[in-house]
Parts: sequence; structure tokens; C-alpha cells
Amino acid sequence: MRLLAALAPVALLVAAPPLLGCGGAPAADAGVCAGAGVCGARHCVAGRCRPASALPSPLDARRVLLPPADVAVLAEDGDAAPGLPDAVALGRAANGDVVLLLRFAPTFGVDADIASAFVVLEPTPLAPPAEGALTLEVARILEPWRSETATWGRQPRLSIPEPAAVVRRRPTTPLRIDVTALVRGWARRRLDDHGIAILAPGNDAVGAAYSMGISQGTGPLLEVYVR
Repeated sequence: MRLLAALAPVALLVAAPPLLGCGGAPAADAGVCAGAGVCGARHCVAGRCRPASALPSPLDARRVLLPPADVAVLAEDGDAAPGLPDAVALGRAANGDVVLLLRFAPTFGVDADIASAFVVLEPTPLAPPAEGALTLEVARILEPWRSETATWGRQPRLSIPEPAAVVRRRPTTPLRIDVTALVRGWARRRLDDHGIAILAPGNDAVGAAYSMGISQGTGPLLEVYVR
């Protein structure tokens, strides 16, 4: 089990670049994908099978980038020493299942028109490739938590997880996990909204390594397109 310290939220407001498709692996679920040729008449864009006319980042939207206000990595079979790992290997069998807990402090108003939202993970440079494509799930965190006290045995309750992304065997570009529905739900001020959980089953010998932003990379970010 690894715990990560809290990171201060800082919002960046920039022009919204178009999100392009990603390539290379079959989808384990009809809605998520990681490459061309798996979506039939649709296209794989930002990790989802979408109609050609459905832009995940509208041209009239602005992009808001938020680092997590708090983050924790809970590994089923990980070591018990707390620390700030440079990277986490999602899907690695030696760690068992992994749950990445993320809490954000939104800077946009509750009445904001959210066009789309993504958790962005940056692959660790020169990390060995996974043996195969990995499917990640997302869920709402339903009760308060803190990285200082969260453990595998004391993790907060989650909503029913849903498939959210397929990780390529050798990721070379940042992974965007579509969390649009979860972020839009924040506008309803639900008392049981306490962040986003990314779930990775430990079924790959190597897993896919992503930076936690300690000594290199940016670490997890929430990328929101607001109109």
C-alpha cells in the first residue's frame, strides 16, 4: 500500500486544443477503446468510441487543468511503507488490484456548462511495456477520506465501477480517462461526492506505469472543458 501526500490545487485556464484519437488495442467494452478499427462506423477519440461529429472538446470551450487537492494510491498487495512513489504500475499482478483516489477543488461554478472532463495520467518514460491492453474503471467516492489515513483495509465506499479506459500495451501519450458524467454531477452538490476513484485489476505481469509527479512528470490532472 502506498499513500501520497496532498497536493495544493492550482487551476490553469488555457485555450482548448482538439483531442485526437489514440491508437493500438481492442476495446474490452463497447464504449471504451484505445485505437482505430475497434469502433465500427465510429471513431476512437480520447478513449471513447464516438460519432465523427461528436467532438470531446468543443472549439468554443476553455480548458481548465486541476491537480488533485488530495491523492492516495491503495494497492491490495503493496508494501506497507508510506511514501511518495515516482510512479504507480496500474494492473501489475504483484501489487494486486490498485485503487487511485483523487479529490479535486473545482474552480468553475456549480452552474458551469461542462462539455467534457478527463482524468489525465502521464506515462512514465522508459517503463517496460505491459503484456497486454488493460481496462480501467472509474467510480464516485461516496464518503470522506484523507491520504494520511486511507489504506486498502480502510478505503472509502465507492459507487458501482464502470469501464472507463483501455490502456495500450506501450503507452506513449498521456492517458485521458473520460469522467464527464461524474464532473457534471458535482453541479448537483451531492453530499456523497468525495472525488473520483480509478480502479485497475492486477492481472498483468508488468502493468502500465504512470507518473505521480514526484520527481518527473506532472502527476494526475483533471482536464475540464467548460463553455
